[in-house]
Amino acid sequence: MMKQLFSAISLRISLIFTLFTALILLIMGIAIHQLVMQHFAEQDQDLLKGKIALIDNLLQQTPHNPPLLKQQLDDALVGHHGLIVQIERPIGTRIYATLPTPITVPPAPDDRPSILHEWQVAQQPYHVITVQRAATAARDSDRIIVGLDMMEHVHFLDDFRRQLLIIGGIGTFSLMILGWLAAWRGLRPAQSMARVAESITAQHLTSRLDIARAPSELKPLASAFNDMLDRLESTVRRLEDFSSDLAHELRTPINILLNQTQVSLSKTREVSDYQEVLFSNLEEFERLARMIADMLFLAKADNHLALPHLQQIDLAHEISILSEYYEALAADKDMLLTFSGAASMQGDQLMLRRALGNLISNAIRYGKPNSTITTKLVQDTTSILITIQNQADPMSPEQLQRIFDRFYRADSSRKRTDDGSGLGLAITKTIVQVHGGQIEATSDQGLITFSIRFPSTAVRP
Repeated sequence: MMKQLFSAISLRISLIFTLFTALILLIMGIAIHQLVMQHFAEQDQDLLKGKIALIDNLLQQTPHNPPLLKQQLDDALVGHHGLIVQIERPIGTRIYATLPTPITVPPAPDDRPSILHEWQVAQQPYHVITVQRAATAARDSDRIIVGLDMMEHVHFLDDFRRQLLIIGGIGTFSLMILGWLAAWRGLRPAQSMARVAESITAQHLTSRLDIARAPSELKPLASAFNDMLDRLESTVRRLEDFSSDLAHELRTPINILLNQTQVSLSKTREVSDYQEVLFSNLEEFERLARMIADMLFLAKADNHLALPHLQQIDLAHEISILSEYYEALAADKDMLLTFSGAASMQGDQLMLRRALGNLISNAIRYGKPNSTITTKLVQDTTSILITIQNQADPMSPEQLQRIFDRFYRADSSRKRTDDGSGLGLAITKTIVQVHGGQIEATSDQGLITFSIRFPSTAVRP
């Protein structure tokens, strides 16, 4: 519980705020204390200089009558509590003193008051000023020492420091509590974010944080969190579709195998009948094997597929070979394969041949009869562009956006009408991306165009 308390951001902010507040109050207290001491010193200095001027005036009026001088000084200094005076004429001979014991002070400059300094007199702190004059032909040397008891100031400063500590402590503690409450209140949007995060499950990914109401400090976090949820929702949706499509694709060949096997075992048959069933089963097994191999290839691609055999590839030569290979299949639908241009790049020959073959076979499978499939190669200083275009039924933007998804079929019924596994375009996109390229599909006025663009520096050995 204590560990959880001290790990709270609100408490940390409150403690930091309290620390800086205490530091500021401490500096202010020291500054105020010094200013008060300076004020007292200036007051005492003005008072003592005034007394020196008064005493000096009396000395000049009665230079040779000590009893009268003493009477005048007693009358002039009456009511000044804590004031001490010592007059020496000549220096070293006391003619007037308010204390029974002599006051010993450092030498002072002639004919002007010394600076104010603290001095211990009879074990009491005093502010003391001294004035001394050298002897002349007309008068003897003299020295005036006046001091003011500092105990009243000392007691006041002690009480002042004590009150400052008490007020500062109460204020610091109050600010700590208020700072904690303010920090806790300011972090309430984070608690709202936590509640939204707790409500998110694989079945409920539609909740989003309200960025407009979030504090400016939390808006980047809220935006990043919403973006993460968008990606997560899209990934989960694709995973659900993939699972559904995978189950559908596996169910068909497995049902065929199961039904054919059950029928063949229902009664005794000729050897030729069993061979026919086995040949049919072999076709389904080959289809399953291709599907599993394609899925393994995509799984490797998801874990950073490497290019095992890099070499210089003449793309025009590869397309020529593929055109000859698919020429008979295209002829069955009275389709014509043409290509133009030239380009070469570094890459894996088998992978690129597989990617281009998937696009050509896809164009033959879904293209309109009596049409032309056109392949163009364009290479410049910045990129290599491969386009494969054929006539086919128009596709919506939603279909084009998902056409490279695994097991995706534009036909919403998802019925298997050909030998395809539904992974060809997904594999093609993976191979293109592994080679550092990009692929996209467009549909315009009955023409479906697949465009592959590789940077000129793609996949160098």
